[in-house]
Amino acid sequence: MDGAALAVVWASVSGGVGAHSVLPPAPPSSAVLAEAAAGKVGRVALDEAGVAAWGVLPVSQPLLWLTLTDDHLSDSVDALAETALEGRWSSPKLLYQRIDLPWPFADRHWVLRLANNTPLARASGVWERSWSVDEGSLSGARARTDAELFDSSTAVAVNRGAWLLVPVDGAHTLAVYQAWTDLGGNIPAEAAESWARSSLTGLYAGLTKHSRVVRARYGSGCEGQLGGDGVPIPCF
Repeated sequence: MDGAALAVVWASVSGGVGAHSVLPPAPPSSAVLAEAAAGKVGRVALDEAGVAAWGVLPVSQPLLWLTLTDDHLSDSVDALAETALEGRWSSPKLLYQRIDLPWPFADRHWVLRLANNTPLARASGVWERSWSVDEGSLSGARARTDAELFDSSTAVAVNRGAWLLVPVDGAHTLAVYQAWTDLGGNIPAEAAESWARSSLTGLYAGLTKHSRVVRARYGSGCEGQLGGDGVPIPCF
């Protein structure tokens, strides 16, 4: 597939995305689609220190959905502590996260509310998982994590974004990622955006790698999970 063919795929769903997505992305340039079609990650800087990425992964839409919603996806990220306060796997979630920053910066923490966009999926076949900070739920997370580290962490007020998963064929998915994060304090928003941009290639590669683990776990006799359309995904 080349960039022109990928543009056709995107054009076939862009109307539905524009009408029903929680965070509809700006139309991608031909250069971004060419990078995605070539197996790379097309990066786009967004307003308010946001970042977007476009990439085609050799993973089916259902498997990629199970992978990016998996409760164990963050286990290999040493600096990230994560606790699900409500929900699990592909269901809507309330998720506490804390990132350990190097001295002299205070650690940052937040609670995210993650949601699935079934109207978009039913209208266009595109699956969307979005998240935003739920500031009112942060205090309730203290009892579920290390209280000392919780008390020494700084709350993050801006952390929102979404994944859009567009099926290309039965074995490939166009994954569009958008995120806005402001770590606050004495860490400039530009620095956070630069870090996010530099880690995008690793993020996409990590999803491909983790999908193999998820596929093995979601074999015969699996505990069925809902897809982005609200329909249970059959065991592989």
